[in-house]
This record gives sequence, C-alpha cells and structure tokens, in this order.
Amino acid sequence: MFSFKALALAIIALGALTAVQASLFIIQPSSGSTCSGGSPCTVQWLDDGTSPLNSEIGVTTVGLYTGVMQLVQSIPAVDVSTSQSLTFTPIPGAGPNSNT
Repeated sequence: MFSFKALALAIIALGALTAVQASLFIIQPSSGSTCSGGSPCTVQWLDDGTSPLNSEIGVTTVGLYTGVMQLVQSIPAVDVSTSQSLTFTPIPGAGPNSNT
C-alpha cells in the first residue's frame, strides 16, 4: 500500500517536472488515504490561484516517486489545463510500503 505521502510525491512531479513552477492543491487522496498495488487510484487537484494557472501549463509529466524522489513508476502524462484528476494503477512492486 502507498500512503498519502507517496501519492502526494507523484503529484508534486506535476509541478516540479514542468518548465514552470506551479502548485496544485491536492484534494484526493486525503491525509491517511492509501492506494494498493494492482488497484486503481485516483488523484484529484485544484488550481491554487497563483501564476501560472493550471490553464496555462498544459501537458505535464507524471510519476510515482518514493524515498528521495526515486521514480518507481511512470504514469501517462496529463494535461492539467483541461483535467483535474488522473487515475492510475500502482504496480505492486513499485516500492516499499511508505508506512515503514
């Protein structure tokens, strides 16, 4: 299982891997939520209202990271200018249980 922290790191990549620095306000998963390998997991975000707005960013690279920003699973890119969520299935061997 992956905790909220691991999933939040996946979304941090949305802003960190783009040419601009932007913030996404993650609304799902919430603190304490988990996702299990092999089961669909949905991540939802909102624009935080600071420049650049999500509508100005466009297609963004996404990944599931663990530890010190170690990529453990690539996730298909998402256009944050037109979408506020993505659903992916974490691979069971993607990384350690982040609660340990």
